[in-house]
Amino acid sequence: MNELDKNTDSLITLFETKKSLTITLLRAREALMMSFRPMLAKHNFTEQQWRVLRVLGEKGPCDAGQLATEACISPPSLSRIINTLIENNFITKKENKIDKRKIKLEISLDGKLKLESIKPEYLLILKSIQKRYGKEKIEKILNLLTEIIDWRSR
Repeated sequence: MNELDKNTDSLITLFETKKSLTITLLRAREALMMSFRPMLAKHNFTEQQWRVLRVLGEKGPCDAGQLATEACISPPSLSRIINTLIENNFITKKENKIDKRKIKLEISLDGKLKLESIKPEYLLILKSIQKRYGKEKIEKILNLLTEIIDWRSR
């Protein structure tokens, strides 16, 4: 086998979807989300609404740009999600008095109560995932993924 054939073989291997980090991460996300989707459906949340509510519950008030980044949602999609969560009284929106283009989003009391009501079910799902894979493996993968995120954030 000549050098060109060796390089071609390694390129083909690189392009196999089962060896693709990005595709494997997506598949892993889908596999994990299968555990959470019934809970979300039961409580009438989309995945994106759930992420927005969790971020606001965890981080506190923030502007739409910060929220989009933290919840991994594109800004155009976020505006629709915000409106739905406001209509359902889960979050509030306050305009900046000086710059009307800026808004501050905050979880409402109803939103906090909803998170608290879902928490036991959510924790059961997390515990079952931890039981399946072990605390050490989960911590390892979270640390590695955080390294990748930090590397790309520079």
